[in-house]
Amino acid sequence: MVIGIDVTQMAYPGSGVANYTYNLVKNLLLLDKKNIYKLFYSSFRKTQETKEKLNEFKRLGARVFIFPFPPRTFHFLWMKHHLLPVEWLIGKVDFFHSSDFLRPPLLRGTKGITTIHDLTWKIYPQFHTQDIIKAHERKLKKTIEYKDVIIVDSENTKKDLLRYYPQIKNNNKLYVIYPGIGESFRPIKDKEKIRKVLKKYNLNYPANYLLYVGAIEPRKNLDTAIKVFSKLLKNGTTKPKPSRLSRDNIEEETKTMYQNNKHLIAKKIAEPRRLSYDSGWQDYKFLIVGRAGWKNEKIFKLVKDLGLEKKVVFVGFVEDRDLPYFYNAAKILIYLSKYEGFGLPPLEALACGTSVLAGDNSSLREILPKEYLVNLNNKNLILKKLTLLLKTNKPVKIKRQFSWKNYVNKFLKIINEF
Repeated sequence: MVIGIDVTQMAYPGSGVANYTYNLVKNLLLLDKKNIYKLFYSSFRKTQETKEKLNEFKRLGARVFIFPFPPRTFHFLWMKHHLLPVEWLIGKVDFFHSSDFLRPPLLRGTKGITTIHDLTWKIYPQFHTQDIIKAHERKLKKTIEYKDVIIVDSENTKKDLLRYYPQIKNNNKLYVIYPGIGESFRPIKDKEKIRKVLKKYNLNYPANYLLYVGAIEPRKNLDTAIKVFSKLLKNGTTKPKPSRLSRDNIEEETKTMYQNNKHLIAKKIAEPRRLSYDSGWQDYKFLIVGRAGWKNEKIFKLVKDLGLEKKVVFVGFVEDRDLPYFYNAAKILIYLSKYEGFGLPPLEALACGTSVLAGDNSSLREILPKEYLVNLNNKNLILKKLTLLLKTNKPVKIKRQFSWKNYVNKFLKIINEF
């Protein structure tokens, strides 16, 4: 069979969809030696990392078709007017897998497949711009109309999809497949290598880091994470320790030290009990890894208002190959998102042996152990759970089903059914 796949989302490295697309195609090419793969890529954007990955696909046997057109070109042709079958550009295919954003016209007899990662644009429209909402709405309308096979990342997304679009139940085949975790996400023993990678981003290692990985956008609830971090710095002290000059031992100590200074002895005995607070979190920093998304101005303002400019570090984009080192360097990943279709960063962190604090909602509740979840409505409770996780720092485990080999086998099984 000839299988076509839209890999245009790889133009945005560091995003969850780009990560998904790369791992899907790479593992299909590694594990499936029977079928032929044609990859469609259309964008002016092509970072060095994207170029390397497209070349990797070529080496693994795929045919890659690159069209340097702006995204609006195919939005106009495919979504508004449904013109120009993609096969006129890449040749005939038996199946075509679309991104979560565009569904091109297909020739008669070609079966469409699409992956829907989440419905955040439908459930939380206030977190998105109108053009994003309209694009997803048009894409899903075409997906339903042409009876495409639909794959979702979680049971939670399946439930949401059937709730808002009940016609899918009778119109489309719907499957749940959990995405996998890349093999590079694992504990790293080479501390010097971690140090070198972080140095590329002007960061020191070892150091005490909290970490967030993902886009900077309202749904990710970074404002809550930053406020909790601020409380951690101000209030996160360990149990007060009695000063050596407390009333319990002051008399004996001062007699030895100041035998000829009776007036000083009297003064010290009269002093009130003093406590020295051993603050365990004052040297912590909060690393925010990821590109700025949309509606994020208040996040930068919040950091300034709280005086955290030297404590909250906006690292920006980090290459995929470097991400495992950030997870390994961190004490904990904070991921207080209000809604996720899947939530890959928490699983990547756990695979690296790093604890996670995540919102108790959506698919996060489905894929993460309960001990790493917290109710987002109570900041004091979040701080308490964060402090507990930082103190315990015990080994973590994740479910074995999150592997790309499993994903690819199930993906191919679906194709074989048709």
